[in-house]
Amino acid sequence: MIDSNLPRFSQGLQAAVLALAFLLDWRVVVPILGAILLAAVTGGPRYNLLAQLYRALPIPRGEPEPAAPPRFAQALGVTFLAIGTVGLFAADPETTAWWIFGWGPALVVAVLAGVAATTSF
Repeated sequence: MIDSNLPRFSQGLQAAVLALAFLLDWRVVVPILGAILLAAVTGGPRYNLLAQLYRALPIPRGEPEPAAPPRFAQALGVTFLAIGTVGLFAADPETTAWWIFGWGPALVVAVLAGVAATTSF
């Protein structure tokens, strides 16, 4: 069980960070966020850096909710960010493939995280 506000906070932060990284072309953010989410998926809330940040901030606490749905969403995020990392760093920057296969999956994560954060879906 986790605090119901934690997934919204985490997803909103992910969306904002990925959007900013895209606008500023900070490619290194994609694998870093992927590693943060991987630690959260494999280790649970204790190893979730975003959960630790949430607990450190004076945010009103919500009701307990099951951890499985947000953990599944994080696992999907890890998968897409891993694909994006390969696309950003392995593809030839002279072609558009690096942009499509790199930023494309990362932006899918940003959009879905933003939708989840604002609609609680």
